[in-house]
Amino acid sequence: MRDMIYVTGHRNPDTDSICSAIAYASLKEQLGFSAVACRIGEINTETSYVLKKFDVQAPLLIENAKCRLEDIDIDTASLISPDLTIKKAWEKITLGKNKSLFVVDDENNLKGVVSMSNISDVQMKDIEQVQELMKTVPLSNITETIEGVLLVTPKNYHCDGEVKIMISRNNNFLDEEFVDSIIIMSDNEELQEKAIDKKVACLIITEDKDVSDKIIQKAIESDVAIITTPYDAMKVARYVYQTPPVSMIMTKDIVTFKITDYVDDVSKRMSKTRYRSYPVIDRKGHVIGAVSRFHLFSYSHKKFILLDHNEASQSVESLEVADVLEIIDHHRIGDIETNSPINFRNQNLGSTASIIATMYKEFRVNPTKEVAGLLCCAIISDTMNFNSPTTTEVDKEIARGLAEIAEIDLDQLAIEMFEAVATLRGLSFSEILYNDFKEYSIEGFRIAIGQINILDIKELEIIRREFVSYMDKINAINKYDLLVMTFTNVEGKGSNFIYMGKLSWVIEEIFEGQKENEVLFAKDIVSRKKQIIPRLSAVLKLA
Repeated sequence: MRDMIYVTGHRNPDTDSICSAIAYASLKEQLGFSAVACRIGEINTETSYVLKKFDVQAPLLIENAKCRLEDIDIDTASLISPDLTIKKAWEKITLGKNKSLFVVDDENNLKGVVSMSNISDVQMKDIEQVQELMKTVPLSNITETIEGVLLVTPKNYHCDGEVKIMISRNNNFLDEEFVDSIIIMSDNEELQEKAIDKKVACLIITEDKDVSDKIIQKAIESDVAIITTPYDAMKVARYVYQTPPVSMIMTKDIVTFKITDYVDDVSKRMSKTRYRSYPVIDRKGHVIGAVSRFHLFSYSHKKFILLDHNEASQSVESLEVADVLEIIDHHRIGDIETNSPINFRNQNLGSTASIIATMYKEFRVNPTKEVAGLLCCAIISDTMNFNSPTTTEVDKEIARGLAEIAEIDLDQLAIEMFEAVATLRGLSFSEILYNDFKEYSIEGFRIAIGQINILDIKELEIIRREFVSYMDKINAINKYDLLVMTFTNVEGKGSNFIYMGKLSWVIEEIFEGQKENEVLFAKDIVSRKKQIIPRLSAVLKLA
């Protein structure tokens, strides 16, 4: 997903927005780009019908344009077992890229973190603290760390944590207490025997010196461990304190991040801590990566292509932190700003789908039957079966060409679509209002206009009173200067408006009508883009 291009229409998407995104993402893929169709909101009834008809999945739903950790490059996690020795951990850190090791159990669940500071702390501890660590170190750790051979394995190994070196050939050492100690020594058999008599826990015989059968037998009888190693006494003494497992020194109070966390949120939390690397976990709590401050300073932002809109209020949230590569639209020029030049295609056609179909021709790429069918539906929907004043002869020509590819009849398709979805029955008030809902900033005023196609105006009268109350609540929350809901006749006869806000007078002025039962009918008005917005803008400029 690192180089993915997100192709999306506007918020509260209509059929043109969704189908154009699917078609253009497909075109980009065929041109060699990694692209995915997206949507900013739920799919309305009409679009659901269209997608089902052509057996096409709905685009990916996205919440905003922010990057999550899963969208950026992070390090592969260095995972270790809780039983790994300190020496092995130190080697992994010094030889590897990651400066933090993540301790996990058999099921990859995070148990702790080991860094160089954890290992250094062991070297700086008081001898009493180190001895406490050594008390529970298994013989296998000691044997592995000093590359030794365990000649005698005691039945009940018990160590007090003390480590002593006996390299002198006199017997002065025999006056000391050796019970349960680890003794490093050479091939002095007399000292070996005396040490066993002193009930030591373990004899480490250095420089691969031979151990006699007599000493081995005595060790077995006394339950004393014997390890031989090729290392000299000083090297053994240095390494023996690196034998405790990392579970004894790891940091257990761990700062973790989820792979779905936003990069901005991760950066804020990171600024309050001092670690060099942090574990990243998946939805099941398993460690899948490591992230550091470097990754947050150098990541690439998400890349977007915007279709069927070019106003920030209609686009994906947090668009300002993303890179916009292209805009393809058939509406008025809005207010989206970019950091660098982009391809901006704005044409006076009846739908964005018409532009996308044109681009297929320009790139000499044939759309699939499914894509051609989707584009046909999008054109029919946005032009109201070519009855909208936004319709051009180009739209009609493009639709006919797409219909041939999709092997469908345009007139029959329009009838099916409108009969199936041009109704308010079964829809919630939210689904009606946000069926095709856009926000605008015009002359400093906040304006929102929803639109839905209906065949039988009687359906509006049934829900009118309750729907007006619902709109009142929505406007009280959002505080629009003008909130409009447009119920448009699918045959192009006109639209019924329900509206509210301090700019309500504008609707009555631009359409020269009067409210009747809280509804204003405007004959032949069907296009938000070409008939409603331009008139609103003209009046508000003079207001």
